[in-house]
Amino acid sequence: MDQVIRLVYGKMARLAQPSVNEIVVALIAAALVSFVLLYYLAEAQQRKRLPPGPWPWPVLGNFPHLGDMPHRALYGLAAKYGGLMYLRLGSKPCIVISTAAVAKEFYKTNDANFASRPKRLAWTVWHNDDEDYRDLALTSNMPYWRRLRRFLNAEMFSPGRHASHQGTRAEEIQFMMKTLLEDSKKGNAVDLKAWLYKVTCNTITRIVAGRRFYGNGDNQDNQDIGNMISSLFKLFGAVVISDFVPYLSFVTRLQGHATKFAEVREFSVKLTEKIFDLDNHRKLYTQRRNDPNYVPDLEDVILETPLDDGTVLPDKDILMILQEMINAGTETSATLVEWAMAELITRPHLIKTAQDELDDVVRTKRLVRESDLANLPFLQAVIKESFRVHPPIPLLIPHASHQPTEFMGYQFPAGTLLLVNAFSIHRDSSVYHNPELFDPDRFLARPEVNHLSANDFYELIPFGAGRRMCPAFNLGNTMASLMLANLLYVFDWSLPEGQTSVDMSEVDGLSVSLKQPLCLVAKPRFELG
Repeated sequence: MDQVIRLVYGKMARLAQPSVNEIVVALIAAALVSFVLLYYLAEAQQRKRLPPGPWPWPVLGNFPHLGDMPHRALYGLAAKYGGLMYLRLGSKPCIVISTAAVAKEFYKTNDANFASRPKRLAWTVWHNDDEDYRDLALTSNMPYWRRLRRFLNAEMFSPGRHASHQGTRAEEIQFMMKTLLEDSKKGNAVDLKAWLYKVTCNTITRIVAGRRFYGNGDNQDNQDIGNMISSLFKLFGAVVISDFVPYLSFVTRLQGHATKFAEVREFSVKLTEKIFDLDNHRKLYTQRRNDPNYVPDLEDVILETPLDDGTVLPDKDILMILQEMINAGTETSATLVEWAMAELITRPHLIKTAQDELDDVVRTKRLVRESDLANLPFLQAVIKESFRVHPPIPLLIPHASHQPTEFMGYQFPAGTLLLVNAFSIHRDSSVYHNPELFDPDRFLARPEVNHLSANDFYELIPFGAGRRMCPAFNLGNTMASLMLANLLYVFDWSLPEGQTSVDMSEVDGLSVSLKQPLCLVAKPRFELG
């Protein structure tokens, strides 16, 4: 019996003794718990010295908080954490501006400190794997940026140059209005975005290269340029996890992002080379430069004129800049007017008010001219409200600090990301009553609000603000106003038969457009004289 008892006791003792595997598992669990506790303690200590914000995940930080629609996700978070919010995107510190008051403070005090841009996989691939970005919007080479900005301001975006292109803009509106009139007589619904793309693209290519690209009889060219612009805006707005968590680059490789981005780059480079044909343009200019009647276009000027440091841009930089002009100039204005028509079509009383104003000002059976726009306060209010509710680029291109910076009492290291959420700023409830409502009357009551000012009205910044504000703001606003005015003056609009509402779902990228193209039925109000 004693022997049996000893055997049983020994077996029980061995069962009670943990195995090596169990010890290893216990140690790993203890280490993980300790790591998590230490991580949260360190994060809690650090956050005492930072603006409020959502608690980050280990490794990923607040990357999951961005969701599929970052501008909307950050707007929701700002309602809880305020106008200056702190995020940690992977290992990168990031601050988000979401109210007009904070935006004003930032642009007044820290605009220069955050003038750089971060690096992004999509942007690097687009620049042929060169991280020294050589275009106006994305470069962080500030001496290069200043030389390029001064050149473009003088040759493309100055008030005098803008005025000199008024005839070109009018001709392209007239050309496309005739096309729209012909299409309307067929009784079919019109794809407004496609029409708007054609107007804006032709205007840019006429101003830059002296020729119209859309409507040249080549339907493939027309389709290609629309695909290029939409693809590039998706590329520029792509959220790639390895941009924030570099050691998760294998995830990016598995997703095939670099390959997809390279395909977009190759397609867009070939099409841009075809559109601008630098070699042929250079030869023609050499033949015509001594003709006193020849007026050089922007492509002539940019090919021949040195920057203020005496250097002439290489062809690869010129193509990048010209492509940037087509992309930005076409997409943003077209997107804005499509959103405006989507809002107006379900509010017939607003269309009636706009048409009454246009009838009083224009009076005759002609197209609306740029000289009419200053006398159309309600139309201007509609444009401003469209920019407010649907800023074409709701989350402005990210900034990055190039040195340690203090802002609103907080200290931020060099390399801190900055996101300016125009979508959220335009819905600032301390500025706008009932901000989700599309209501142009709010700007009739405050006509002094100027979205074209870089340093005055931070509650409406569809073109950004400060030194990296979009330099083509005047052209973009003029084109949007002119297109919308003529659409409303020349036509009555209705939804296709059987349709009672518009799907306002968004598709995200650098710009945010309607998920489903807006197709409307146009009925001429009169025959153009």
